Amino acid sequence: MDDSFYRAFEDRYRGSRDLITERLRVYLPFLDPLKDLYQDYPILDLGCGRGEWLELLQREGYAPVGVDLDEGMLQACQALGLPARNADALAALKELPDNSLVAVTGFHIAEHIPFPVLQEVVAEAQRVLRPAGLLILETPNAESLVVGTNTFYLDPTHERPLPGLLLSFLAEHSGFARAKIVRLQERSELRAEDQKIGVWDVISGTSPDYAVVAQKPAAAEQLETFASAFDVAYGVALHELAMRYDHAIEQRLSAMETKLAENPGQDPGEQYVSYPGLQDAIERIHAHHAEQLKLLHENFQHSAEVHEDRFSQEAQAQEARFAGAVLAQEERFTEALLAQEQRFQDLVIAQEQRFTDALGAQEQRIIEASFAQEQRFSQGVEAHQHRFSESVIELQQRCFHLQNSLAQAHEHHSNAVQELEQVRSELNASLGHAHHWYLRAVAYEQQLQEMQSSTFWRVTSPARWSVHTVRTAPGAAVGIVRGSGRKVLGAAVQFVLGRPMLHQRLNTALKRSPRLYMALKSVVHNHGMMPDAALASSLPSDSSVPAHLEGLSVEARQIYHDLKKAIDQKDRG
Repeated sequence: MDDSFYRAFEDRYRGSRDLITERLRVYLPFLDPLKDLYQDYPILDLGCGRGEWLELLQREGYAPVGVDLDEGMLQACQALGLPARNADALAALKELPDNSLVAVTGFHIAEHIPFPVLQEVVAEAQRVLRPAGLLILETPNAESLVVGTNTFYLDPTHERPLPGLLLSFLAEHSGFARAKIVRLQERSELRAEDQKIGVWDVISGTSPDYAVVAQKPAAAEQLETFASAFDVAYGVALHELAMRYDHAIEQRLSAMETKLAENPGQDPGEQYVSYPGLQDAIERIHAHHAEQLKLLHENFQHSAEVHEDRFSQEAQAQEARFAGAVLAQEERFTEALLAQEQRFQDLVIAQEQRFTDALGAQEQRIIEASFAQEQRFSQGVEAHQHRFSESVIELQQRCFHLQNSLAQAHEHHSNAVQELEQVRSELNASLGHAHHWYLRAVAYEQQLQEMQSSTFWRVTSPARWSVHTVRTAPGAAVGIVRGSGRKVLGAAVQFVLGRPMLHQRLNTALKRSPRLYMALKSVVHNHGMMPDAALASSLPSDSSVPAHLEGLSVEARQIYHDLKKAIDQKDRG
């Protein structure tokens, strides 16, 4: 629907701004106690329209914000500088946190939205309101017969009428502590109990609008401050008018009966119509109605004939005008088609000429580009051939150098193999001599043991001891000195072995003098100055020797291990 149409519709049937503002003042007594409960007064108005309620709330010291989807209505708010924005009512409520507003209001919005959406709006309002906060929803009163059957449907955007009991029940079902139906905008004279009313007053006198004012649960003393507004009766209900009308009818009938009872001798014919007279009047009325109906039928027949003739003439004239218009349209269409065909042919000829010119120019550019491309290709081929020749020459030179390097490597390998064979033969010879002398030493040792176990050796033992004493006496002193030196050297060795860092540094320094290092090592090992663990750690990890060489000393084993390692490296090389 056009926004300008609906705004014009509202301006005509809603009422002036001053009238609507004055009507809205009825809700201020409900809001006044909120100023005693809270320091700030944020209020959200749903469907704010032209902003009369926003303007009134600002004057009363509240902090309202309005939302509406009708841009035409919002223009009126913007012109007055009122706080209103384009937003959906339900979406605006869902954006707010819990317990953030003191009131949520909506005037003539409930009837514009489907009932399931209205349920969500009421539930969200209950969530965002603070304790004792108010929900005010105003809508047309379906209890009024005129509103419920006629004026409600004057607005094309209305969904359906909402009875007051339904809307109040919806508020209570959504969690509100109480809901008050406030009937509004009835004629002031109908509020007086002694006012005479007729049938039309019963039909149209009920309050045309009503509102449900619902309050969120709070402490009893807080709710008590709103009692002056909630305990008042508002407006005029349909059943009240009906009861007052029935009561008035009963009073009039009772008065007539009383008057008849007070004058029993009076001829009733003087006051009332008799039955024969009434029947004659009814027959005259029927005859008059029949005459009127006949006259109306004749007038209708004449009008129908006149209209039929006029319609036939207008139809023929319209048909003639239509045929002429069709012929004229066909002629214009034919002329336009011929002109369009001529323009199309001219366009095709011009397009073919432009295409031929463009094709010739394109062919020339292709020939020139092909020639230039061929020249660049020839130059590129020559450059690639030159670079390829240089690469072949360079590759041949590298192959020549590689062949020379390979020949030298073969020569070095042959020399290394010969040297390895020579070392291996020398080692085998050395091992054979060592084994020979080892067998000689074993034989001499056996002979020595046999001689020591003989009787001659035991008999000559005193003489040999005397001779030995005479021979060794001069060297005893030297032995004592050597023993003392060995003890000092042994203590020094134990001291060094107990300090790994000193041992490592001293070992590194001694290895710089190989002879001194081997001499000290031989003395330490031969005289048992170094523990077995230290001795084992000084030996190579792979110190195994053949079974027939188990009797070799530590130095011999070291030499054997070094030779074996060198031979293995030669074999792997």
